[in-house]
Amino acid sequence: MQARLTAVFESGKERVAILQRPDGSTLKITGETKPWRVESFDGRKALFVSADDQRVERPLEAGSAAAVKAGPIGDRLRRPATNQ
Repeated sequence: MQARLTAVFESGKERVAILQRPDGSTLKITGETKPWRVESFDGRKALFVSADDQRVERPLEAGSAAAVKAGPIGDRLRRPATNQ
């Protein structure tokens, strides 16, 4: 199994890709990292290039929805106030 692309952040010319390894740990790759760097990102997939010019493309994977927490704030998100 290979690392999954979970997020890409861009600011100006800077780009950071976050990947999740099969063991659950995360890996951060930028346009400057070695041996792999991010070459491009089109909003759906990222292209990574190695120091010896190998190319690998990874699709951006959809994240799971955040779970709603029970409790004072979480309950208000699910139930509108009845006194209005």
